[in-house]
Amino acid sequence: MIGDLPATHRQIATHLDVAPRTLERYIAADQAPRPVMLSLFWETRWGRSAADCEAANYGAMQAGHAHALARENAQLRKRINQLELLLDTPHAAANRPFFQAC
Repeated sequence: MIGDLPATHRQIATHLDVAPRTLERYIAADQAPRPVMLSLFWETRWGRSAADCEAANYGAMQAGHAHALARENAQLRKRINQLELLLDTPHAAANRPFFQAC
């Protein structure tokens, strides 16, 4: 992952808040603590791509949810209008679905 970062080893060490010597030791051992690996991953092109993909998928899901709610709202408004028309008829049946409160 280090090779994918456009920064120098000193900049990476500063970013991770570790000594440059510690970073060199991680590189030599080809192993680092999990928090360091995760921090580096999110700075690589793969980490940024994963975050962008997640954001795009979440946005698409939220847009779909908003459209579904808008359709449901339109259907409910149509139903309310139909029921209100039943109230306004002069010769409505005694068992009509609604009655007007006094």
